[in-house]
Amino acid sequence: QIYNSELENEFDNFEDWLCVFPLHRGKANEDEGGNEDEHFVGKYKGSFYVYPTEKAGMEPKVSQGVPRNRPIKVLVRVYIVKATNLSPADPNGKADPYVVVTVGQQQKDTKERYIPKQLNPVFGEVVELTVSFPVESELTVAVFDHDLVGSDDLIGETKIDLENRFYSKHRANCGVASQYDM
Repeated sequence: QIYNSELENEFDNFEDWLCVFPLHRGKANEDEGGNEDEHFVGKYKGSFYVYPTEKAGMEPKVSQGVPRNRPIKVLVRVYIVKATNLSPADPNGKADPYVVVTVGQQQKDTKERYIPKQLNPVFGEVVELTVSFPVESELTVAVFDHDLVGSDDLIGETKIDLENRFYSKHRANCGVASQYDM
């Protein structure tokens, strides 16, 4: 099935099992002003369940479906198919886009294969990374404009929570070819 919107919108941010709760720094007193964004310090991922008390010798199955309490290594394969309606980054009203994929300290890019003078590039690239949850859970896909002089300009980027996708019942459970043809 092909979805016409972001998968996070289709599947409730993949929070069917693992929920994300913002963590805020406490206030010393109620008089401290500021908005909640100023007090944001991180996020908690997990689930809360309330179980009934034991009945007639039956024990509640609290740990059923709960992942192991140690790091898990996974292979992440990112298909970079195309981009549409990119913002122009060059004086000629075009861009020379390439993609940078980052997870933790790992970074892979298509800079040597940038697409010249294009706002709707077809990349046709595959990037594979081995990551470890929960340490490396956020994948960043950034599109840059290649410049011959000076530093390259960031056109745009998005962040994807890999851990939520992995623990969701909606995750991909099948292998996909490492290459494809348009």
